[in-house]
Amino acid sequence: MAGPSTESCDLVIVGGGLAGLVAGVRALELGLRAVILEKGEGERYPCNSRQSGGIFHIAFHDPFRTPAELSELILRLTDGFARRDLAEALAATGSRLIAWMQAHGAKFMRFNQLEGYRWCLAPPRAMRAGIDWQDRGPDVFLRQLAAAFVRGGGRLETGTRAVDLLMEDGACVGVAAERGDRRIHWRAPHCLLCDGGFQADRAAFEEFIGPGFDRVFQRGARTGTGDGLRMARAVGAALIGTRAFYGHLLCSDARSSDLVWPYPEIDAIATAGVVVDQSGERVVDEGRGGVYLANALAALPGQRRCFAVFDQAIWDGPGTSARIPANPLLERAGGTVLRAGTPEALAQQLEIPPEALRATLDGYNAALEAGRTAGLAVPRSTGIAPQPVAQAPFMAIELLPGITYTMGGIAIDGHAQVLDAADRPIPGLLAAGAATGGLEGGAGATYIGGLIKAGSFGLIAAERAATLQGKSPPVTAAATDAPNDPDP
Repeated sequence: MAGPSTESCDLVIVGGGLAGLVAGVRALELGLRAVILEKGEGERYPCNSRQSGGIFHIAFHDPFRTPAELSELILRLTDGFARRDLAEALAATGSRLIAWMQAHGAKFMRFNQLEGYRWCLAPPRAMRAGIDWQDRGPDVFLRQLAAAFVRGGGRLETGTRAVDLLMEDGACVGVAAERGDRRIHWRAPHCLLCDGGFQADRAAFEEFIGPGFDRVFQRGARTGTGDGLRMARAVGAALIGTRAFYGHLLCSDARSSDLVWPYPEIDAIATAGVVVDQSGERVVDEGRGGVYLANALAALPGQRRCFAVFDQAIWDGPGTSARIPANPLLERAGGTVLRAGTPEALAQQLEIPPEALRATLDGYNAALEAGRTAGLAVPRSTGIAPQPVAQAPFMAIELLPGITYTMGGIAIDGHAQVLDAADRPIPGLLAAGAATGGLEGGAGATYIGGLIKAGSFGLIAAERAATLQGKSPPVTAAATDAPNDPDP
């Protein structure tokens, strides 16, 4: 490879997802010369935010609640794991992000009357199983932002992969990148890492999460290979919360059919009924939620098959409750749902010991009736209400934990500045979105909201870079009222 050429700007951004594009457009507004380095190619280069469901919420609460309410909610739900400065920054910025997005052409709709679904990018996904992101709200808005960035004078360098940070006297002064057989040094006073998580990189997954890389299914864009984390770590950045990931339970047929992923999720069914492995015994506390279950099943030792076991009442109730429900969409898409008149007959179809499954269901139902599920061999909490598994037909779906993005990563402060092991900012280095940690996760793998985290810290990072370069943005309070309330 020939020697590197050198180019300069005020802010070089690694990654062109929501965090990177928001930061890029905001940087231009503040008078910075910005460049985005994106390893994907084409107008619809793949990234998780483009392929997302498009819902903007803070722990399924409205971002237009008061910042004090929202920051305390984050700290409570994560059992104190979240850094307070990050919780407060997100709580103060989430509503402002939505208003900013509307000013830049984003169209929102209220998907349903639940608080967490007030802000959905339009048009939404269709009510069907399978892959359905092209020309949906996130794809539309990201293409709008990319066009605005280029139109405003920004440089969107696709097909370009960042490989190293340029450091001088302990400060980040740019990024070394590769495009084909060319190596380019992009020098800038600030570098922003927002290239997504490390979910698609086997080595990073096995180092930080565990040996179950082959047991999880990549239900996102599969582009998060942890380049930003690796580069930041190499220059002394601290990491935080790297064990947890955001994901959902899928039908195991996702391995062979693109018609049953990323939706429907099986979370609502598994959390209402029981989850057993091939021994016929329960293996996890179903009451802690679908994201927790995906993490827990991915962490099980060995190559165990696991199943959600439920009955007709659960199938007709929680099975229909999700935004894109398993009942009836899973079977319509060709997913496998097993049925039998007795637990023993169902166990034979699952190739697990019939007497073991019968004993598991009898013990679970008796504990539920007595209000003593916490005393089961695997305690069953009631954060999500358990339901009996007693009404024929008895049913089962083989489960596959799906991973969307990793919740942990580069440690940052409330200004999106990357921190070293002593909790000190590394001069010139910023990070945002799924490349970062310290907000979501913890022991319960608590999900706060990937899109709003990415967009909010994209704004924060651009504004911090501008401030440190003497181009301070105007001081604005968190928005309390939506400038344009979403259509129903």
